[in-house]
Amino acid sequence: MKKSVWLYPLLLVLLVMQGCAAKQTYFTMPSEGIVKDSTTGQMWQLERSKMINSFDEARRYAENLRLGGYDDWRLPTIYELYDLNYLFDLHMNGDITLEREGNFWSGEKDGDGMIGAWAISDQCEPSRQYEPGKAGYVRAVRP
Repeated sequence: MKKSVWLYPLLLVLLVMQGCAAKQTYFTMPSEGIVKDSTTGQMWQLERSKMINSFDEARRYAENLRLGGYDDWRLPTIYELYDLNYLFDLHMNGDITLEREGNFWSGEKDGDGMIGAWAISDQCEPSRQYEPGKAGYVRAVRP
């Protein structure tokens, strides 16, 4: 019985926090073709790229992207892609929509690239499924 005493207040706090978070919008459109995360300050390419076949091509695409007056675009990490998709899954995007279906390239600090698609797990949370040897899209991020 003692174990359940702390469970009810915790559930109440989680429900209240979820209700407050669901009312917040985290994304704005500071210029044409760009979505900005107001929490992190990161800017995302609104439209995904055409299908890209290799990590090197995906990296070059992001590095050569000139959008909204910025030229410091890069491939996002898997964690950045996860966070972006998670906020959209929680409907914290306001009226901004992104095409999120399909495989997306990510880049890591050690120089390796990964390709994968988002899937919904049994717990209703997004998970990353990797697809080696597949083509995918780029949604570049800055800074």
